[in-house]
Amino acid sequence: MIVSISRSRSSEPHRVSRVATYSFVVGPLARVHVTFVDELKAYTDEAAIELVKEFLTESERATWENMQAQATRKMEWLLGRIALKDAVSEYILETQLTKIDAKTIEITRSEEGAPGVAWTNENSLPLPVISLAHTARVIVAAVASADAVGVDVEKADRLAPAVARVLTETETKLLAAGRITLLSAVVAKEAAAKAVGVGLGGDLRRWPIVHTEGSQHFVTFTDDEELALVVDFLEVPNLVLGVCVIV
Repeated sequence: MIVSISRSRSSEPHRVSRVATYSFVVGPLARVHVTFVDELKAYTDEAAIELVKEFLTESERATWENMQAQATRKMEWLLGRIALKDAVSEYILETQLTKIDAKTIEITRSEEGAPGVAWTNENSLPLPVISLAHTARVIVAAVASADAVGVDVEKADRLAPAVARVLTETETKLLAAGRITLLSAVVAKEAAAKAVGVGLGGDLRRWPIVHTEGSQHFVTFTDDEELALVVDFLEVPNLVLGVCVIV
């Protein structure tokens, strides 16, 4: 079962300007938060520094300061960390009735590049698995009390004609029948790959869609024929958004 809640938030000085935030409950295990933000170039250096002071640990701040990247890329990285910390904090408050500070958790990254979360203090409360996705002015953070979670998002007006050339025979039939779109195929494959933790590997064909049912795409993995993954699609205006939870 998927329940969606939308709410508006007003902007505050130096804070992330949220036009609207959508929260989804995906079954009993996962939560997905979708936040619309300002154009990255609209954030001043002063605003970024205030966000860094409020949300990042010393280690995260060092990573941010040492990034050899354009200001917009650094802002994207920063907003992603904030989105994940907000999602984890709300999840812990909801599931464990405990309020935490953003600096008591740190966003980590595996060797494969997948995000994780760890305590910076001696707190022993269990932490959820996490996943992050973004597109222009949109940040999506997913958390789950499961083995893994993967999320992906695309703007609904994005063109992806090249994807049609790498569809499987089954996917081509599903496309012709209107049961998938080129964008939903890309999002489903990416979300599934993130959940498994290995990434697309540059080949969409490694993650074939074998079936659809309602708002769900069923995805398998050519490297593990026994693996069966379900990607739920969430209804957010102007977006194609999918989440995959592995239990």
